[in-house]
Amino acid sequence: METRIRLLLLSGMLLACSGCATMHWPWHRQKQPQQPPPVEVTTPGDQNTAPPSVVEPQVERRTITVPAIKAKNLELGGYYGELSIADFGAQPVAGARLDYHITEDLFFEGTYGRAKAGLTSFEELSGQTRLLSDAERRFTYYNVSLGYNVLPGEVFIGHRLAMTSALYLIGGIGEVTFAGDENFAVNFGAGFRVLPTDWLALHIDVQDIVFRSSDIGFAQLKNNLQGTIGATVFLW
Repeated sequence: METRIRLLLLSGMLLACSGCATMHWPWHRQKQPQQPPPVEVTTPGDQNTAPPSVVEPQVERRTITVPAIKAKNLELGGYYGELSIADFGAQPVAGARLDYHITEDLFFEGTYGRAKAGLTSFEELSGQTRLLSDAERRFTYYNVSLGYNVLPGEVFIGHRLAMTSALYLIGGIGEVTFAGDENFAVNFGAGFRVLPTDWLALHIDVQDIVFRSSDIGFAQLKNNLQGTIGATVFLW
């Protein structure tokens, strides 16, 4: 009996020892993760490094035509518009102009214009009474002015057409012949010039011609506003 018990105990101990080898105990060392293989780094100075490839852009060259703009300083032309003669109403006016460009910004201008005055309100109400004869109603003036281009630039029509332009101020002195008298006059105003071509210029002008006159019996300072449109050509 005792011999059987001893055999059972020995068999149990052997089984227990053989199972311990296959068990993972909590204090067992964890397996270390495998490190990735080292990456080989090459420097720019390394002779074995291949140079980077250069991408050559395929750009089509455009053919540019340079405009042949002639440098001309003298322009001659005419204008037509309306002149508001003080006390005599607004009347058509026509004239001629000559411009000389000193620099790109400064220019001299000489003008000569003519208009014919209408009737005053007194003459219209009185019927046959006339303060001036037909010859005295001729309004003639000339002046010499200095202009300055304050806003030179371009005017665009659509996406392809661009024209050179300039907004300018102008002022000068001259003489007015009206009502049988010759009077010293001062003129000032502004204008806009646009060049459709290198030889043609279109103008829009607004000016005030101021002089002292006694055409209605007593002397007074009179303002005569004028608005015109015109065209000039560049001579040389």
